[in-house]
Amino acid sequence: MKLKTRIIIIIIVIFILISAIFVLFLVRKTTPKNNITFAELKETKQQFNLSILRYEDDLFSLDMHNLPQEIERLSQIYPPYLIEEGSWNDPMLLEGLKAYLQDTIMIALYEDVKKTIKTDHLLKELETAFGYYKVFFPDDSIPQIITMIPGLDIYMPSIYIWDDILYVNVDMYLGADYQYYKSIDELPVYIAERCAPEYLPIDIFKKAVVYKQLGRSPRITLIDNMITEGKKLYFTEMMFPYAAERLIIGYSEEKYQWATDYLGNVWNYMIEKNELFGKSDALIRCYIEEAPFTKPFGNESPGRMGTFIGWKLIQSFMKNNPEVTLGELMQECDYQKILNNSKFKPQAK
Repeated sequence: MKLKTRIIIIIIVIFILISAIFVLFLVRKTTPKNNITFAELKETKQQFNLSILRYEDDLFSLDMHNLPQEIERLSQIYPPYLIEEGSWNDPMLLEGLKAYLQDTIMIALYEDVKKTIKTDHLLKELETAFGYYKVFFPDDSIPQIITMIPGLDIYMPSIYIWDDILYVNVDMYLGADYQYYKSIDELPVYIAERCAPEYLPIDIFKKAVVYKQLGRSPRITLIDNMITEGKKLYFTEMMFPYAAERLIIGYSEEKYQWATDYLGNVWNYMIEKNELFGKSDALIRCYIEEAPFTKPFGNESPGRMGTFIGWKLIQSFMKNNPEVTLGELMQECDYQKILNNSKFKPQAK
């Protein structure tokens, strides 16, 4: 075979391979977990404008020689929650602001936030997620997003929503190994692991936006709490259909693998011990609240195994009840109905 012919054949083979990869990519983009096509998503994203106000940028760029006028100017942009009417005339507040802006740790936090949390990148991820959100909930509004730096306040939510404004404490998303996190004794490693920028878009939905749709019903038993927490994760999964499941729940790869492998074992244990309908605070904390592991399954197990199982139960429910919409699921507060219709029977290892 002549060299020229061989080259032509090689080029044809390469073209076929590239075409096949492209087709697979298109299939993947049009068949996510939530069954929303790329065309639907693109059309929906054109119907809204998402914006992010960087409060920390505006604060750290203030003219320190004209603070009252500068604060009054910002009050026209930001809600009273952040800048109260007339606060620019309060000498104590102005002195407090000066101290904040001149604090060396706050300055370091701000510089690190600028390097780590890029507006364009965050907007791109959130526009896609809110695009999915608007497909599911076309009549709902898109919240205004405001980022800020409270100063590593681990006792306040890192993300929360108020009056349809979404507040994001970006200083809590600077990386699991961030230097200042290590100096906070109250911030354990298993929580610091989720203080990474890749969790920020997910947390916006899991910790805040979900409450715009979550039905309100008393959570009395363990299974009530498991199903509610599972609904939150399933909702978030629908907004990030290509994200790894371990990122949705916030597990390391090792912890996620353990949870997947021993899902059936933990479920059977809960049934055998008659725990599903238990009401004690200690029982619910054991399976739902933040912890390095879930008792009594040893240090290798992840915390929040009840939340993980509740998520898998909801996935099973939605798979076996395809006529139920996401909106209907979020409003459904008959936990016994969800449990019975989920056909959830994980196998023990």
